[in-house]
Amino acid sequence: LSTHLPQHFPFCLSTREGVCKCGYPKIHHVDEAIKPEDFVGESWNRHRHICEVPTDAYGDISFDGVGQKTGKYVRVSTDTRPEVLYQLLTEHWNLTPPNLLISVTGGAKNFYLKAHLKNMFHRGLIKVAHTTGAWIITGGTHTGVMKHVGQAVRDHALSSSSMRGQIVAIGVATWGTLHNRHALVQPEGFSTHYSMDIQGQGHLTCLDDNHTHFLLVDDGTHGRYGVEIELRSRLEKLISQQPLGTKGDTSDVTIPVVCVVLDGGPGTLNTIFNAMLNGTPCVILEGSGRIADVIAQVAGLPMTRVTIIQDIIRMPHLLTVFRISEDKHGDVDVAILQALLKASRNSESLGRESWQTQLELAIAWNRADIAETEIFTEESQWKSSDLEEAMLSALIGDKPEFVRLLLENGVSLRHFLKENTLCELYNQLPNCFLLRKLAKRLQSDRWGRGQVSSRQGTTISMTHVSDEVRHLLGSFTKPLYPPPNMRCHILSLEDASVSVSGMAKS
Repeated sequence: LSTHLPQHFPFCLSTREGVCKCGYPKIHHVDEAIKPEDFVGESWNRHRHICEVPTDAYGDISFDGVGQKTGKYVRVSTDTRPEVLYQLLTEHWNLTPPNLLISVTGGAKNFYLKAHLKNMFHRGLIKVAHTTGAWIITGGTHTGVMKHVGQAVRDHALSSSSMRGQIVAIGVATWGTLHNRHALVQPEGFSTHYSMDIQGQGHLTCLDDNHTHFLLVDDGTHGRYGVEIELRSRLEKLISQQPLGTKGDTSDVTIPVVCVVLDGGPGTLNTIFNAMLNGTPCVILEGSGRIADVIAQVAGLPMTRVTIIQDIIRMPHLLTVFRISEDKHGDVDVAILQALLKASRNSESLGRESWQTQLELAIAWNRADIAETEIFTEESQWKSSDLEEAMLSALIGDKPEFVRLLLENGVSLRHFLKENTLCELYNQLPNCFLLRKLAKRLQSDRWGRGQVSSRQGTTISMTHVSDEVRHLLGSFTKPLYPPPNMRCHILSLEDASVSVSGMAKS
């Protein structure tokens, strides 16, 4: 990893003299930058006046305090390919690919959130992330909406007793706006300690100590906010193109993305609009403000901003507003998942394909409650064959609530449990006593047939299962699934008897 990161993650060095447009003083520039004759009469341009070098800031990061206080970080260039970042997250940082990506955006400055709404947001965000195996992605700093996400992750970390319950919160922040960033420079990738100095940060900002992973985006400037937006957008788009779940490249369903919005100003309006243009559903958490607040904010905006609001409202299938007073259950997680399902109903997939996609998403999230209320409704009619793929996924994924729900909604075990289906289920068994017994029987069978070095016969068949059942119950029981050669022999006898009886009748 110490050699991989510097080779694949460059960061930017300014090449202008003195305190230039990039915001850095002369001592932070390379030698070529202090030759005034090279750049006389030129306006500063990021693409011309910076150079990329191997990253010098990456590794493990630790914070003070209790709760989730360790993580991983890397300093990257704005031009880093999102494929490289995704490879870093999944292969080098060993994150399991998500079943859902929750992009949280909104107010970048600290804002007041009523205690009731704050608790509901924290609880709902963690519940949806924990139950679905989602990644949460934010701006990663200890301000505004990012701070609220961090507090939700911290509360969960304090109440969870196992690493299995850890929430993945990825912060994509601007390197040039970080206070105390010099502490993060570790050319060898050693562990570093980061001190949050909120009082002394001035116009800069500190990393949030409750996020788990940080991508620190550098374009060679100092003190300029918003540098990370483009790279974050490209990364989110790439993740949304990855296949969902354990089926790998064979799955037609990709990782869904939802945008959750708290507070925010005109910039957030653009974020919502661009997300919806890309087909990303948005969940807006409404606070106590009424329409007068909206009118007051819109009144001073130019007509282009008002037009954007009109365009957003024209896409109701991508817009979900969470209102405490109207939501009888008050579950933010339900609102997030409902928004995704509502968007999928209006996608290019029509009819049965749309419902199949929704069901596959619900199973990947392990939310039988959502499937029961949003998918298995009176307007959707299911045949047993439509649900068999979902039933197989539920059994392999050990999701008993979905098995019950699918049986209640039309799965016929007589048609579903074919021999090839049973074989697939037995070959997908988790590590258990029965699997070890079957593996041992499979190995003995291969030895008996002289296939010691052959790769053939490496899957469990129903004959192996039948033999193990007879071993457990006693040899007096009839083989449920005799060997193929014996089956052919029995079939031949049956065919012969049919022929003989037919001749007798004639």
